[in-house]
Amino acid sequence: CHVRSIDFVAAYLQGEFVEGEVVYCSMPPGYEQYDANGNAYLCKVIKPIYGIPQAGRRLQRKVFPWMTETMTMRQLDDSDACVFTYDDPAGKETLTVGVYVDNLQVVHSSDIDANGDAVDKSSFLHRFLTQLRSDWDIVDEGPMEDLLAMETKYNSDGTITLHQEKYVRKLLAKYMPDGVPPNLARQSLPYSPDVCMKVLIACEASTAAEPLHPELVRPFQERLGALLYLATSTRADLAYVVPLLCRAMSRPTPDLVYETDLILAYLARNASTGLTYERKSSKLIGYADASWETKNSTSGWVILWQGCAVSWGSRKQHCVALSSCEAEIVALSEASKDMVYMRKFVNGLDSSYEPIPSSLSTD
Repeated sequence: CHVRSIDFVAAYLQGEFVEGEVVYCSMPPGYEQYDANGNAYLCKVIKPIYGIPQAGRRLQRKVFPWMTETMTMRQLDDSDACVFTYDDPAGKETLTVGVYVDNLQVVHSSDIDANGDAVDKSSFLHRFLTQLRSDWDIVDEGPMEDLLAMETKYNSDGTITLHQEKYVRKLLAKYMPDGVPPNLARQSLPYSPDVCMKVLIACEASTAAEPLHPELVRPFQERLGALLYLATSTRADLAYVVPLLCRAMSRPTPDLVYETDLILAYLARNASTGLTYERKSSKLIGYADASWETKNSTSGWVILWQGCAVSWGSRKQHCVALSSCEAEIVALSEASKDMVYMRKFVNGLDSSYEPIPSSLSTD
């Protein structure tokens, strides 16, 4: 399949109010008008506009019925209601659309020519694109290359790599404009061996209301916010250390800021690292583990599909495990939630195939 990016132009303006809905607003400053008694006139909003709370919802209430009723596509409401797929009666064509606010990611098996039109005029893809351009004001951005700072690389062997090299370079230019310091150049991991102890000391030595180093709070939070997007998007190798540092986000210390330097230095050496998915058929495989070192253990899990991770996490357990076995069970429970979701999602993409098998294990 191929993936194509399509954007709605001024998306919120293309929504519609529901029947009977009336919205008023004050007149713009400098353009107020008043009646004979000095009361200011109000403006009646006749269509959803940017700035009103329900604008996004009104767009969604128009897009979703268009997908299911006009285009007769099936909504994956059992797993992700923002994904729609076409069930080809002949079983020859694939078309799945993911909706993210004003962005459509169209996965299609039929070919598209240089003008953005389907080569096969009898295909559902041609019907979809024609109807989309007729009913909506859109911009066809062509084959997907970037989505929310996640880049797509199509490899010669048919595999696909998702990475965030440009995003990493942007972070390095901001936080390490002079390059990686010499004392961090040889660090092979994104954290030091005693990072967990540093977090515990920071949390016990101060409070969020009265941190020991208030001048570090804002820069520390800025770094972690940027790194957290990496850890949850394409960099599963940061899934442990970044959430761990977030536990002390409101009470940083110089030692914890140094840990963020280690992460940035690690990213400088591995900027292009990402997730590479194979094209051969695959089953869902999951692994879970727990670290029974402190009062609250840490759960870790990963779900693999097409030879690479599609879901992962590292989280402090809310309960106090009385044994390593209990900590493992809690971690396995977290992994099971992701496995059940991914199994529903993958099987929902094409109901004509046999259900994708899955397995989940722990140490």
